[in-house]
Amino acid sequence: MKCVKSYVVILCVAALPIGVTPGDGRSTHQTASDNSSVLGDWRGESICVVRESACRDEDSLYHVTKLPEKSGWISMKLDKIVNGKPVTMGVMECSYSAAKQSLTCEFPRGIMRFSVNENKMEGTMTLPDGSLWRKIALKKTMTP
Repeated sequence: MKCVKSYVVILCVAALPIGVTPGDGRSTHQTASDNSSVLGDWRGESICVVRESACRDEDSLYHVTKLPEKSGWISMKLDKIVNGKPVTMGVMECSYSAAKQSLTCEFPRGIMRFSVNENKMEGTMTLPDGSLWRKIALKKTMTP
């Protein structure tokens, strides 16, 4: 009888769905490469932390698109708004973690790191020496 009870417990445990947290009610089917929630246009402000420098506060518009050839990566086109019109500052490739809801964009002048929470993206830009240069706060304006 003890053997039968053990067998029943093993069958019940084996039947549990993988990727569901008990009590959570949500499935975690989103993979590390599922970047759909971050795609679209994001608008907000990029504020300088180092005041006595060439850095200037900016009204920002970032365009996030898929990189189909690189799973888990996105392309981010960075615009600043000058006299009401977008001026492109550059395009970066960023790694995206759906599990952590985070973006990391490395480029020669530093690293930008963002956390994404639904329609808000907040982050920082640090210089290669680790100095904090900018704080960035964006809201999603358009979904592809």
